[in-house]
Amino acid sequence: MTSKSLCFKLMREDLKRRMWTIALTVLGFVFTLLVPVALRSSAYLDRVREGWELRERERLIRQLVGMVGINGLVIAFLLAVAVVWAMSGFRYLHNSRQVDFYHSVPVKRHQLFLASYLNGILVPMAIYLLAQVLSVALVLRTGIGSEVLGSTWWKMTLLNVVYYSMMYTTAVIAMMMTGNLIIALLGTVVFCGYGPGVVSLVMLYKSEWFHTYYETAQQIMAWKRAVNYSSPFANYMFAVADFSYDSLGAGRVAGAVFVTVALALLAYGLYRLRPSEAAGKAMAFKRTESPIKHLIALPVGVVFGMFFYGLRSTLTWTVFGVLCGVALTCCIMEIIYHFDFRKLFANWVHLAACFAISLLLVLAGMYDWYGYDSWLPDAGSVKSAAVVFRYDDDWVTYGDVRIGTDALGREMASWDYLSQDEYGLSHMELSDLYTVMELGKKGVEADKKSRSEGDTQRWTYGENCVVEYRLNSGKSAYRQYRIPYDDLKPLKTAIHDSREYKKGLYPILEQTGSDTERVFVQQYNQKKETGLKGEDMAHLLAVYQKELEELTMAEREKELPVGTIQFRTRSLEEGIALNEENRYGYNLEDRCYYPIYPSFVRTIEDLEKAGVTFAKLDGTTVTDVRIRYYWDPEKIAEDSGQAADGSVVLAETWDKDSEEGWSAIYDDEKDLERLIPALVFLDYRNMNCYYEMEMPANAETYVTVNFDISSDYQDRGKGSGGFGINMKLLSSEDAVRFKLAAQEEP
Repeated sequence: MTSKSLCFKLMREDLKRRMWTIALTVLGFVFTLLVPVALRSSAYLDRVREGWELRERERLIRQLVGMVGINGLVIAFLLAVAVVWAMSGFRYLHNSRQVDFYHSVPVKRHQLFLASYLNGILVPMAIYLLAQVLSVALVLRTGIGSEVLGSTWWKMTLLNVVYYSMMYTTAVIAMMMTGNLIIALLGTVVFCGYGPGVVSLVMLYKSEWFHTYYETAQQIMAWKRAVNYSSPFANYMFAVADFSYDSLGAGRVAGAVFVTVALALLAYGLYRLRPSEAAGKAMAFKRTESPIKHLIALPVGVVFGMFFYGLRSTLTWTVFGVLCGVALTCCIMEIIYHFDFRKLFANWVHLAACFAISLLLVLAGMYDWYGYDSWLPDAGSVKSAAVVFRYDDDWVTYGDVRIGTDALGREMASWDYLSQDEYGLSHMELSDLYTVMELGKKGVEADKKSRSEGDTQRWTYGENCVVEYRLNSGKSAYRQYRIPYDDLKPLKTAIHDSREYKKGLYPILEQTGSDTERVFVQQYNQKKETGLKGEDMAHLLAVYQKELEELTMAEREKELPVGTIQFRTRSLEEGIALNEENRYGYNLEDRCYYPIYPSFVRTIEDLEKAGVTFAKLDGTTVTDVRIRYYWDPEKIAEDSGQAADGSVVLAETWDKDSEEGWSAIYDDEKDLERLIPALVFLDYRNMNCYYEMEMPANAETYVTVNFDISSDYQDRGKGSGGFGINMKLLSSEDAVRFKLAAQEEP
């Protein structure tokens, strides 16, 4: 009891010398929490009296809930307060006179430690809790119910209290290990940033030097976990992020409490071991100087080497960068350790060792001494494989509908995205291993060639593809290759034309008739429902899947889609209905459309039987073609060195004052006969990256048609009109952007 009473007395005495810290904390929470909440609450009440739209109300409610929940300003202030309280509580350790005084007091050292340590947690957290409760009261006073406010505010309060304690304890450890306030502040920064920095450097090292390195979703998550647990600060930030996605469990908070207790015991152990004569010195423990210097100098040397390699891509500048990074770090730290500029090279042996190790690490990556990029598995050890040609068919929609809630607690539907790589690598299983192995060999050869050429063109060298080798051992190896198109073309064609590849690329090939609710067809601006039900809809799906599987590269090189089709799943239909019911603006209707090619004869026949017709752009349907040029064709001709005689962007017919601002309008039968074959609907071109064509720049094209382009689904209307379209060059011999036959002079 006497010991407890003495501890409380010591805490009161400690607070007397830290009144300025208390005042700073109070003012900080008033202006980062209470005042903003009061201002926003007042604005909310004013808007209630004036009347508002539903969206405005939702926005203000989200702001108020966020202020007492995940408030970035409050979190930033908590981080600053943690450092201030740690340094104000143990600053006497950095003054030799104060150390002598405190240690001469007839009080046990653990009581001195506890008095300052506990004050640094209890007092600021009591102020924070009071400010948070008052803020919640202000929010509830506006009439926003507690059911809308929910439990976010008190859960976030608990999270902030736990992680404040962890950050505060980390700053206390920095105070114990140093003898100067400035050095202690630098030490706190190192404790918070060193772990995430090193983990990030490892990932940067791999992405920079391992040219064929590919990060899977699992590896990215592993990297995030490594960053997460690499420092208290990173763990705090990830905890806040997880909390915002409702994925923060009680175990995570309990783990943070355990780590805080462990750090507190470490801080106390350092306090007991800390010599009194450490006050005023840079480091309290001499033995820590060399390890800390090496741990900082090595990654800095690697970073500098990579930075200078990025500037010049030569060995000389790389070595210079490593030397600069290591020398600067070691010399600065020697000055800090000794508080003497004359000690720049006090320990040149350490400098040389750090330089040699850092340089070896950089050179190992530069010249692939690890053998990572030249590695290929034995063909006999590969069970199956998957290949994703990145950025090809990137129009495909991956993922599914996700149901969540908005600020008012209403259900809403959004789209939970999945990347092309994730889907393809997890759903594709290629059995043609010979072609895949040949592709890998081409990738290794291309990488060796790019290295021999100085690696300056690596990011524009060929096409990008990702390969997963599934080994007989059950493990998978991933590589990312850049291969010149001429070398890749025959291999890419063989892989593309296989059914296994398409099943791993198009989610629709796994869809079943029982999971299909409705079918929509879209051509140009026209979107209409087929009206098919039951077996007829399932039959159409099976026919389309069959023809999509049979689609070849050669066919795609010669033709563009004539329309698109959507087999709407049950989950998509439910999400659309939910958003329509709640008037939620997230667009789900236009997802999961697939192209209909002219070669899909059976699909087109079934759609025509269902009453769907596909219009063609020809002399009977096109009324006129209008073109607007953003730059003067005469100027284009002058810059390109071509004569403005009709071979450059219709120079002879260009008219600034033509009808409705269009530069040229063509409605003559001969002109239309020349122009119509060049008309290309860009949406269809974007769905077929293998269709080769040149398109003009700085021009806008519009076509007027005499067939129905309205949408029963969107506007329930009928009528003809026009739509924006694009044009391709009329022949491969054209040397400039846009070559058309000139209109004859009247």
